[in-house]
Amino acid sequence: MKISTVWDKRWQSLKAIISNIEKEGLPGPACKALLVCLEAFGESQFRFFYDGFQEDKLYPSALYPVEYALRTTLDQAAYDITAVHTAAYQHAQTSQHTRDTLKKAEQLAQLALNLAVKSKLLKAATNISYFDKSPHIRTIPYAPLALVGVPFTSTAVPRDFLATPHEIGHHVYRHSPGLLADLRDRLPIQPEWCSRWQEEIFADVYGCLVAGPVIGLDFQDILFDHSLENFMSDDGDHPVEAIRPYGYIKVLTKLGFPNAAKALKKRWRKMLAARNRPQSFIPYGEFSPVSLETAKEAVETFAEIILDYLTEARNVKPANYWSQDLAAGEKPESLYQKFDKWASQPLGVTVPELQTDGDKVGVLVDGQLRNKRRIGTTQTWIDDIKRQNNHKLPPAAWEPALSSEGWNVGLPGEGWPP
Repeated sequence: MKISTVWDKRWQSLKAIISNIEKEGLPGPACKALLVCLEAFGESQFRFFYDGFQEDKLYPSALYPVEYALRTTLDQAAYDITAVHTAAYQHAQTSQHTRDTLKKAEQLAQLALNLAVKSKLLKAATNISYFDKSPHIRTIPYAPLALVGVPFTSTAVPRDFLATPHEIGHHVYRHSPGLLADLRDRLPIQPEWCSRWQEEIFADVYGCLVAGPVIGLDFQDILFDHSLENFMSDDGDHPVEAIRPYGYIKVLTKLGFPNAAKALKKRWRKMLAARNRPQSFIPYGEFSPVSLETAKEAVETFAEIILDYLTEARNVKPANYWSQDLAAGEKPESLYQKFDKWASQPLGVTVPELQTDGDKVGVLVDGQLRNKRRIGTTQTWIDDIKRQNNHKLPPAAWEPALSSEGWNVGLPGEGWPP
């Protein structure tokens, strides 16, 4: 198959941009190491598709044309370049207050990561945080690192950090070996509309394990400021907003925060009344309505099973939540004030550096490089697929490599709602 050389020129232009950014002098080794890994991974992705189709080693797909595979690969590399360059600039060039806020953001993200590392859900991992218009996380398959976007407003409003544990939950979901297979065996068979919500419910549960009751409060407010259309609709990824807080309430009850759970349930009922108490929704891609009570029960079931799996089967035991239970009769909003005070104190956490060593990259912990991998690889089956150079691969084999554990979905700044 003949492929235009313009695609190769486009990839070469991205490599030149990476080289130019590296010459700017990046703050600390982490951003530079991440760019090195991105260039190597991007090269392997691009060559896999460009050379593979050109040499007839990949059979064409009816769903994803050759041009789509090449464009997707280039776009995702460009998105990551933008995010890393933005992070590097913000850490080096902005005001002292802004840099201090980013340092706090990275410490909070590291606390959330460390819960998974301590319980061996993840190997050693670190993070780079940067400002964007809304909270989100970039899927980084090529390094043991979470690239976390936090709102600009967190420079003045600490509660705007509170989506971070949920975003780290996405990182854990996508990078924890064996987790998806375990959940498949434990979660009941549900309608497709509920199964599509699995990752978001997992991230909600994980967020509770990190932050405690205050994240349940924060998500109520996050969801409530959306349009009525979003509040009552199914986007195919997130639980319907009108019933999503009940998953938080179920988890907080089981975690031993009864007063907060009761207060948040009462608060959400009042908020639903202000939205005219919606009764049903239409699942994404379908036409028949489903009652919100049915969806609520499904979300609560998923949340409870995921929580039991994490705390019992995987021994995820939080040592220190970011917030504690309310006193009897205490207003839920007091959780914000207590979180602000807690977050303003030294957090006592070190954010390890991402570093390269020869052809390896890893996380520097206590002077040792941990969770090492060869630069440009993912430590997954994707590396094996790319090595199958002597066989013609059908679309069923190469399409998952295009996704690369979700690398090809989502854009920086488009992670809202979280």
